[in-house]
Amino acid sequence: MVRGLVNMHPKEFEPDEKNRPEKMFFAAYAGPSMNPTLREPEMMEIMPYDRRPLRVGDVVFFLPLRTDQPVVHRIIRVTPAGISTFGDNNTHEDTFLLQSGNIKGRVVAAWRGQKRRKISGGLQGRLKSCWLHWRQTLDHGLSPLLHPLYRALSQRGVIARFLPAAFRPRVVIFHTQGRDQFQLLLGKRIIGRYDEHRRQWRIRRPFQLFVDGRTLPMQQD
Repeated sequence: MVRGLVNMHPKEFEPDEKNRPEKMFFAAYAGPSMNPTLREPEMMEIMPYDRRPLRVGDVVFFLPLRTDQPVVHRIIRVTPAGISTFGDNNTHEDTFLLQSGNIKGRVVAAWRGQKRRKISGGLQGRLKSCWLHWRQTLDHGLSPLLHPLYRALSQRGVIARFLPAAFRPRVVIFHTQGRDQFQLLLGKRIIGRYDEHRRQWRIRRPFQLFVDGRTLPMQQD
């Protein structure tokens, strides 16, 4: 899911206006459905299709029927009846079919500050999507066996206590959409974020093994 177009702080995001196509637009990504392909608080660079054909594997920005809430998912099938989409982090494809008029553009890149990262589409996007879903299926299959051990180790903070300071995750604050967002970084990788609604940290496996949850700050209202 996305939260629509936003105004970008000039110090956070300054694309080259001279080389930017006039029809290109940007939107802020929010939600988990396209992780790890897209992550909060990245800015999406979106290019309208115009007369270009829709391709299976493209990550597209669209408006579903009967709603004004934009969504970003990947095309998995194009048929005469409509276009099917799927979130890279979801377990089921979307229940609705899109028409070409619902699709406003293709996500070609993601920005975090001044760093631009290309988003694959077409055949390369299809291969990446297949790999992500295969990995997710394998992870779900092993979870019942490994989860008790993982939970015991992470709750006791055994590994986190002996991890050298230079290799420990660090908390950073991103200012996006008029609010502060706490995230957890390991090197340059985002491994967790603070869930404001549940008032708790959500940390990706297996990185919770490297974190002592008692030392993490809680975001204030």
